[in-house]
Amino acid sequence: MIYLKSISIPKPLTGNEYPFNLPLIQKLKEFHFTKPITILVGENGSGKSTLLEAIATNIKLPLIGGIDINQDDTLDSTRALGKQIKLVWTNRPSKGFFMRANDFMAFSKRLSAIRKEAKKELAEIKARDPFSWEAMPYARTLGDLEQLYGEGLEFNSHGEAFLSLFKARFKKGGLYILDEPDVPFSPFHQLTLISMIMDMVEQDSQFIIATHSPIIMALPDADIYCIEDHKLVKKDYHNIEHVKLTKDFLNNPERFIRHLK
Repeated sequence: MIYLKSISIPKPLTGNEYPFNLPLIQKLKEFHFTKPITILVGENGSGKSTLLEAIATNIKLPLIGGIDINQDDTLDSTRALGKQIKLVWTNRPSKGFFMRANDFMAFSKRLSAIRKEAKKELAEIKARDPFSWEAMPYARTLGDLEQLYGEGLEFNSHGEAFLSLFKARFKKGGLYILDEPDVPFSPFHQLTLISMIMDMVEQDSQFIIATHSPIIMALPDADIYCIEDHKLVKKDYHNIEHVKLTKDFLNNPERFIRHLK
């Protein structure tokens, strides 16, 4: 399913500092999403993450932890850009989220604090009266957390915790914007994430992903756009520089290492 059909950025932009001065943003006029999975590839600083942040703030997608994106002051500059982006929808979904790898630790700590506080309140209430109705909200909170995340995200490895979070937060018929979701994952866990994304696409979800990972880039039937000369250029998987370099390195790592000395 394609919910977000296209974006466009009017010219001239009303701003001459970051992110308005990024060459990608300056050159981008209109971009169309034609498949349920769109992947953006580019070097650090090329503007792919900035573009995703601007789109997410325009849509007001919640952050992956359920936090209101308007409450995140780290997105203030891209929020200003987002206000100038025009979006065209086939229809607008009510589900979805925006994910950045560095959001996870804050969310995990927040969940841990909620769990700890609920356990504390529950113990104090039961000590006063084991049958008190006051205990019900805290017991329900703990039960909901257990159902969604098991014992707790903080007790899993980083990659496993991320997968648990995705499993809990992915809902059918959603729009998901993922900025470098490969960062916390081993190659094996990246394959697991691919499987989860494929399942969600079959359940009418749309994904817009920025990544450096040739594994994530291999998502079936995805549109892949590389940032070249500050423009989004559609590419076949096997012609992507990240993919070709990784293949060459794995075929002969000694040759690459030798030139680094």
